[in-house]
Amino acid sequence: MFINLMSGELGSSDEELIYGASAHSDYGMTTLLITDGVPGLQACVCREKSREPRVWEDVPHVNGCFIVNIGDMMERWTNCLFRSTLHRVMPTGQERYSMAFFLDPNPDCIVQCLDSCCSESWPPRFPAIRSWDYLAERFRLTYG
Repeated sequence: MFINLMSGELGSSDEELIYGASAHSDYGMTTLLITDGVPGLQACVCREKSREPRVWEDVPHVNGCFIVNIGDMMERWTNCLFRSTLHRVMPTGQERYSMAFFLDPNPDCIVQCLDSCCSESWPPRFPAIRSWDYLAERFRLTYG
């Protein structure tokens, strides 16, 4: 199985779907993304990322605007008040260019639930962790 990255065409004898980028959320705090207007980026419209079936919507291109994704680290900080954005890229048969800027805290920053995002009835869901330790663990689990 292969995919031509220039055309987005699938080369396969079966009907398995190949993505330009499979469903994922960004690990860090916030991602700013600018695209060239070629479609393909989709976001999952759901509060629970593990819920099936997932409903996907195309992310519209607006000239002069950034797409802003909340990352997994921001989800931790806000105790799931703000959820990270599950997204994917679908091949369209056209070249597609985008540029991402990943905004993350300093490596020694402690990521812990903000006081305004927890209470006695809504306790913190995640333990405190250094920013770098969190990102390093996510990369280790993803890439070995």
